[in-house]
Amino acid sequence: MSENRTLTFPSLFSETVKKAGNCHAMTFIGEEPLTYNQVNDRISALMAMLEKLGIKSGDKVAIFSANMPNWGISYYAITFMGAIAIPMLPDFSVEEVNNIIGHSEAKAILVSEALSQKLEEVKSSTLKHKIRIEDFSIIESQIESIQFLPDSKPVQKYNVEEDDLAVIIYTSGTTGKSKGVMLTHKNISFTTIGCKIIQPVD
Repeated sequence: MSENRTLTFPSLFSETVKKAGNCHAMTFIGEEPLTYNQVNDRISALMAMLEKLGIKSGDKVAIFSANMPNWGISYYAITFMGAIAIPMLPDFSVEEVNNIIGHSEAKAILVSEALSQKLEEVKSSTLKHKIRIEDFSIIESQIESIQFLPDSKPVQKYNVEEDDLAVIIYTSGTTGKSKGVMLTHKNISFTTIGCKIIQPVD
């Protein structure tokens, strides 16, 4: 491990793209695998779209979806621009989703089509944009005519620091309302690198 390595998601991911850009990164059963280069391009395109929707560093963006490549792409795009990801379990109830979105003050949500009906009962004054995660199309937004353009790049340059908040993970709320656990880029990156000592992965 390099002593000068910056423990942030964008820094570590860029290392991987340089080393293994043409290697398989993510796939969905029955579909063509995406390479790290392709994933990187999609992350950039989603960042550009989120910029146009007015998402800025420090804003919260929720992810409410089953596991799929676009889940990971969404998570990276949010955190690469210094925004904060709010992942939610697919089996969360409408009440739990409503509580998390309200408590986190999420400005946007990426949601899978199968779960979008749960959002119909969500009441939030901060939630401005609903995005279908399968194709990053707009379900509902206060800004019209925004589209996901695969070749687009973000306008801004983002300087993400190790101690910047990356994600708020909400518990399942078995004894009451879900509690938010705040994790920085360094928290998660350090743990990930440490895991390679136990289980080498290259």
